[in-house]
Amino acid sequence: MKKDNVENYDENTLRQMVAELENVEEEKLDDAVCDIIDIGNRPIIFLIDSLPQMSEEVGSRVVQKLEDFFYFHPEKGGKVVDRLKQSVREAPEMYRAGLLSALSDILDATDESGEIIGTMGEEAMSVLCSDADITRIGKAIEILVRAEEANSIPQIINLMIKNTDKLDKFENYQFIETSLLALKRLGGEALLRLLVNPLSDSAIKQLRVEWRTKEQKLLDDTLIALQKLDSDFAQVMIKVVDLSEFNLPFAAMLNEGIKHSDKWVRQAAVEAMRKTSEEMTPEALSRMLGDPAPEVRLMAITSLGAFDKSQTGDLLLDLASREEESIDIRLNALYALYSQSNILALQQLAAKKDNEKISVNAEGLAALLMPHDQGLHKMLDVYVTTKESLLPEAAHYLSEIAVPEDIGAMVAVHSKGNEEQRDKMIRFLKAFIENNNGPKLETAMKSQLNEAERNALKRLIPEKNNKTNDEEDECDCCEHVVHGHHHHHHHR
Repeated sequence: MKKDNVENYDENTLRQMVAELENVEEEKLDDAVCDIIDIGNRPIIFLIDSLPQMSEEVGSRVVQKLEDFFYFHPEKGGKVVDRLKQSVREAPEMYRAGLLSALSDILDATDESGEIIGTMGEEAMSVLCSDADITRIGKAIEILVRAEEANSIPQIINLMIKNTDKLDKFENYQFIETSLLALKRLGGEALLRLLVNPLSDSAIKQLRVEWRTKEQKLLDDTLIALQKLDSDFAQVMIKVVDLSEFNLPFAAMLNEGIKHSDKWVRQAAVEAMRKTSEEMTPEALSRMLGDPAPEVRLMAITSLGAFDKSQTGDLLLDLASREEESIDIRLNALYALYSQSNILALQQLAAKKDNEKISVNAEGLAALLMPHDQGLHKMLDVYVTTKESLLPEAAHYLSEIAVPEDIGAMVAVHSKGNEEQRDKMIRFLKAFIENNNGPKLETAMKSQLNEAERNALKRLIPEKNNKTNDEEDECDCCEHVVHGHHHHHHHR
């Protein structure tokens, strides 16, 4: 790179050049800005720093030109990244989307590891809620993916709904494609299936499993956003996938489309799926699975679950078994096996026991695929023998399976267990009763438990908070659990 004769441009000269921009005639403004940008890094940083002092007209031209410059020369942005990040936070709101967009282009070219992006999630979220144009919103979504900002999912779905009717415009098509890839990375395979059929029971179940570590509020907000979708939206999604030059990542969506109740959606999905299956050559897959970037490997793995187990089952089993692979990739291989209903592979992985987290999840996913009673008993065994740190994982699967009518089976496991196992069951029962408290549970307890067992369980039921204090003292149980505090009553 030639030494940009920066020596000739001291602070004062630069300050003067930037101040002069306010007096340049409108039609010459772009050139004047470009002249400064072309000098090199220091003037670029100077321009960025001066944004708050500029008039809106000059400022927006500067941002636009910086955006153009880094779009064409992203590799020149490495030295100004930190300054750019800071200005995204500090510059006037109206420049944020443009500066983020420039940042996104630089990072695409220079930041393989995603380390630089760090904490830009909040700024990118604010662009999603602004009136920025669709291309810049798309860039903000790319930043959100790098920042692993899953909380943006409901908002991304809402923006997709707003922009589905103008697919003939390239930027809208590109926006939907960017959003789909973002939703796959941030939300997983089940979320993509729900875009095509928001009522799919199995996809909702899979979403709950894959999202078990995410906040409940995010799940609720996402399901609310999905409720606004209809079969027109499904058709648009399939069309975008069909036009996408690389549609393997969306195989699960197409599969969902093939089962859709609307025949136009079915027709489009069958067409697109045919194309995808042709791309599914072993060579293409091994290339993707051997890619150095973990997110490409991840994308390939989750997509494989959309194909029949005769096609990709062995491959997924092999990936999930690889002890040297990251836990994230192995878990996603498990989810992919689950979405193929590949119970034999999951049972094999559960028995392998080289990594407890993998085996507990393999047991849980296999149990979800079993007939109800078999799955319940399997999961109860796993739950009471799981080590403490993985108990929440096991509890998640158990609560996916258990229904109020299973209360008898659960109490039986409690009474058979040793002290540690009984303690685990009490904790599970307490949460289970809180979540399932109602007429069904009442009936099951009456018909399946003896009086002593019923009384013991009633002590686990949290008091309704609307009782008056006198009423609370009238109660005949000797231990209340109110808001998690124990109140001991020694009266009779």
